[in-house]
Amino acid sequence: MNSILSKSLPLFCLLSLVSQSTAAFEWTSNDIQLLHGNDFKLGDKERTTITIEHSDAWKYGSNFFFADIIARNDIGVEIYAEVYSYLSLNKISGHDWSLGVIKDVSLMAGLNISNKPENDNFKAYLLGLNFELSAPLFDYLQISVSAYKDDNLSNKYGTQITPVWSIPFELAELKFKFRGFTDFNIGNTNASGIFTILSQPQLLLDVGDLVGLKSNKVYVGTEYSHWHNKFGIKGVDEHVVQAMVISFF
Repeated sequence: MNSILSKSLPLFCLLSLVSQSTAAFEWTSNDIQLLHGNDFKLGDKERTTITIEHSDAWKYGSNFFFADIIARNDIGVEIYAEVYSYLSLNKISGHDWSLGVIKDVSLMAGLNISNKPENDNFKAYLLGLNFELSAPLFDYLQISVSAYKDDNLSNKYGTQITPVWSIPFELAELKFKFRGFTDFNIGNTNASGIFTILSQPQLLLDVGDLVGLKSNKVYVGTEYSHWHNKFGIKGVDEHVVQAMVISFF
């Protein structure tokens, strides 16, 4: 199984991502973020991060990618990236298989990679299912359940469960978004085999709309990052509030 995961998942991701050459995107979304915070654990306490995100939908599914770029005093430039590809049951079959609150189910494959020396130049593969949920108040609400393989752990596998959400709302005629994700990692997703949680909710104000420019283009706000048992190290809990600016293009 290790051979299958390590060889086929990156190929699956890349094939889906380059699908733009054979099928037009139904939509794309790109943004760049600037974040700054302190109280980070393991390494520099204070950090500034540039994050680039991309998502798209195409004939048979969708793709999502992000990369964090961090200038650190201890290791130089740190890069952490995740890429995911989704093959939609509804799109492939041509039928609506929604059931109750579940609008669609997709086969998901993912690759996580970084050059963090404190985490042994991390690389992990994911394979599982993503459930798109019907939630009228949300821009989107999804939850994925996947097998998780850390490339540094031979013949050991764990499970990752990840809800992802975005909720738009208005307060005193100001437009906000509350969005984010939470990773629940169970089993052998780290060398210690202990349970970890990484949650990064964001509260964002639409400043483009506030100053009379285009809405849904520029936001300012905060991201709260909570990491329980960071990198699988028992008792290392990270709590960081970051100021952030995000621009969609």
